[in-house]
Parts: sequence; C-alpha cells; structure tokens
Amino acid sequence: MIKRICLAIAIIAMAYNVKAEGYAVNLQGVKQTGMGHVGTALNFDASSMQWNPGALATLDSKYSFSLGGFATLTKAEYTGIGGEFETDNDVRPPFYFYGAMKVNDKLAIGLGAYTPFGNTMKWGDDWSGRYLIQDISVKAIYFQPTVSYKFNDWLSVGAGLNIVYGDVDLNRAVPLRNPADGSLLPDGKVNISGSKIQYGYNLGVFLQPTEKLNIGLSYRSQVDVELDYSDADVDFTVPAAFDSFLPDGNVAAALPLPASFNLGVAYQINEKWLVSADVNFIQWSEYESLNFDFETNTPALDDSNSTRDWDNTMTWRFGTRYTANEKLDLYAGLYFDKTPTNKMYYSPETPGADKVGISLGFSYKLTDKLSLDATVLYNEGEKVTATESNPTSQAIYGPAGFAGEYKYRAWLPGVGITYNF
Repeated sequence: MIKRICLAIAIIAMAYNVKAEGYAVNLQGVKQTGMGHVGTALNFDASSMQWNPGALATLDSKYSFSLGGFATLTKAEYTGIGGEFETDNDVRPPFYFYGAMKVNDKLAIGLGAYTPFGNTMKWGDDWSGRYLIQDISVKAIYFQPTVSYKFNDWLSVGAGLNIVYGDVDLNRAVPLRNPADGSLLPDGKVNISGSKIQYGYNLGVFLQPTEKLNIGLSYRSQVDVELDYSDADVDFTVPAAFDSFLPDGNVAAALPLPASFNLGVAYQINEKWLVSADVNFIQWSEYESLNFDFETNTPALDDSNSTRDWDNTMTWRFGTRYTANEKLDLYAGLYFDKTPTNKMYYSPETPGADKVGISLGFSYKLTDKLSLDATVLYNEGEKVTATESNPTSQAIYGPAGFAGEYKYRAWLPGVGITYNF
C-alpha cells in the first residue's frame, strides 16, 4: 500500500505542468474577458499581442499600455465517499501588463507579462480524498517579447517568445499502519514544491479584407516540459520508523504540453456594434500518461506511470461591444468550454468539467488617452460523476477507486486601465 501511495505523490507533483486545463483562468485582458475571452481577431490595444501577435502592427497609436488584474472566487464541491465536501480556496489575483511601440508604419514591438495560470484548490486536511490531495497552489508568470510586421493594408504577421516561470506547492495526507500489528496510525503528510522555467512561442496572422472585417489566426507551440531531479522537492512528515521507506528527495519527469490553434472573426456592423467569435482547438490527446523517475528508490518508492488519456477539445467563444457614446463602451460575452479530462482517471486536484461562461464589462474614457476597464465573468461546470481509478486510488479506496460527483463554479471580477498615445 505504501508503495502505491508514494507513486500517486509523484503524479500530483506534475500537476502544475497540466494546469492549462485545471488552472487556466484565461484572464489576460479586461476588455477581451468582457467579450467572453474572444481576442484572436481584435486589435484594441497592446494586450492584442497575447491573443494574436500579428494584430500588434495594426494599432493606431504609436504607444500603447494596458495593465489590470482579477479576483478569482472559485468553488468546487464533491459528493461521494464520506459525504459532501467543498473547497475553501484563497483569492489569487491574476495580473497582466502589456507595452507596445510602433517603430514605424509597418513594424511594432512589445513586451507582455501576465499570469494565464494560477489558482488554489483547498479541500482541507480531513476530507475523504485527503490521500489524493489536501491543497495545491499554482502560479505561472509569462514574459512575452513580441514583434509584428504589417505587409500591407490587409495582412500583418507577428511572433512572440514565451518565457514561463511556474511553481507549485501542494500537500496531501499519507496513510500509515503500525508495522507490528497493521493497525492504523495517525496520517503522515507530504509536501511537494517545485519550479521550472520553460519556453514556447506563438505565431499570429491578422487579416483585414475590408474596413469592417477582421480575421485572425494564431498558433501556440507544444512545450515539452522536462523536470530534472533538481526541479521538484518531496518532503515527508512521518514517524522516524518510516524514514527509510519514505525518504525526502527529488523526482524527474517529462510531459508534453499540447499545441493549440485559434481562429477568430470580428465584424463592425455599424458605428455602434462590433461582434466577434473565436474557436480554440487544443491537442490534449498528447497527454496520455505521466512517467516518473525517482532519484532515490526504496521498496516503497519506485518509478511509475499513471494513465490520464485526455481528449482533444474545442472551445467556442462569442462576444460583442456596444459603443454607447464617445466615452463609454459596453461588453458582453458567452463561451462553451469542453473539458479534456477522462472520467475514468479523474483527479480532484484538477476537477475539469464542461463549462458555460457569461461576461459583462465596460470601458470608460477618463481622458482622450486613458480609459478605465472593468468586467465580471461567471462560469459554471456541469455536474460530473467520475472516478480516479489508477492503482494508487484503488489501493486506498478499493477496486472502484475514488468515485463521486463534482461541481465547479467561479466568479471572476476584473479591473484595468489602458493608455494609448
């Protein structure tokens, strides 16, 4: 039993590398969030570099700056083994900052810093799934230098380098038995913390066939994340008698993060109304399993793999902007987000679900150059009945594994400012 428990600990150690599903908040711009996260075919300001680097060269202003942040008010509920439980998550504010400059009429450069991934999941020390996860805190900071070039009035292209710093801190309980008589002892505990710098890129093409129509295409590369022994620490809190079986140490692993392809269309119906739609295709089928190599092996701690078997997904997004007057823009959006998670290998540290999101927002011009932006987004996942049926879960919870019903919802208010001159 101890051996299988330890193998599960390593699986969770890589959770921050798959956070794009369980911990993606997609809050990289207040205006775009107000329109349901559309952005591939929009060129509002410097924040465009995140959705489509090709749009940056089409900005009207020579200089553009955008910054803001969000509150993440999230809640997950579980009903099943041991009764009903819900998370008590901290509020971790994602932030963003973008700055861009038009070098000339055709060339633009920019730099962005933003946190597309970052959340907490706190189930508590004593809930029934504590042997899988008690709490986890994840954050990632992206730095993106970007260059964009406008070939003519209808075609612009761009590219950005993603320099990503991510870290994770998690805790979970470890069941222990008295070696003499097999009786249960008070739970032990394990803490896993790690950090990693990784690299990727995004490419964008921005088309303006007419004055009213924009078409955007962008591609984000797959990132092959490789954790060396020095990247993740494993620390056990157990009685001294267990130290030789559960030693502190390190683990190495490799995991592909999938590529994504994004297509967007925006149309200016008239002076008042702009409508836009995005579709995102994410190649999650690359995430088939996790394989781990422990630096220190014992009879209770050996190399392992765990099935995930995720599916490719598509997300559909729709948004509109209404220009009420010279100072005030109003936003609204709707999206449908399908989870890639497999219900047979479902883990409470990443409780994915098919989600529907709705958003409202506004921008108010304080001056000709400075605007205040605000939005609120609500998303809710469908109820999911799922099972964690990997060997570790089956060893602890029986042949059926850790099964139950999950429900997820979130409120995400945000505020920012934009300065163009």
